[in-house]
Amino acid sequence: MPSTPFVTWVEPADLGFNSAHFITYGTVCENLHGHNFHTRVTAHGEDTGEGYVLDFVALTRLAGEICGTLSDRVILPGTSPVVKIDEVDGLVKVESFGKRFWIEKESAIVLPIANATAELLAWYIGERLTESLRRENLSNGVQLLEVAVEEADRQWGISRHRPQHG
Repeated sequence: MPSTPFVTWVEPADLGFNSAHFITYGTVCENLHGHNFHTRVTAHGEDTGEGYVLDFVALTRLAGEICGTLSDRVILPGTSPVVKIDEVDGLVKVESFGKRFWIEKESAIVLPIANATAELLAWYIGERLTESLRRENLSNGVQLLEVAVEEADRQWGISRHRPQHG
C-alpha cells in the first residue's frame, strides 16, 4: 500500500488545565485571572505501517502529562521584557506596569515564554510534546504537530511544530 497522509486528532474533555495568568500588551498588565483551558493536539503525517500517524492513547497520555504540570498553577512569563519576577522568602513577587502580585512559590510555574497568551501556551505545550514524542521514539511518522489551547469558548491559540527526525 502506498504511503498515505493521515491526521491523528485528540481533544478529550480532560485534556486541559485550570490555571491563572495575566497578559501584558502595550503598557497594560491585566489583572490576575483564571481559565479552564482546553487543549487539542493534531498530528499530521504518513502511515507508520500500523495504519495511523500516532497512537491516540500515547498522544493523549503525553499531552496530558504536560497539561498536568500547568493545572492549579499561576502561569508566569519567564522571558518577558516587561514582567519582573523575583523570589522572596518562599514567595514569588511579580511586577509589571505598576501592578504587583505575590504568589506562593509552589503555586506558580515560570515558563520560558514572553507572555502568557493562549498562543504561547500552545507553543510551550507543543515544544514539550515534541520532545516527549522524540524521547519515546514516537515522532517518526509525524510531519507536523499542531497544538491548540482554548482560553475561552471558541477562542483558540494555535502553534505548529515540525519534529526533527534522525
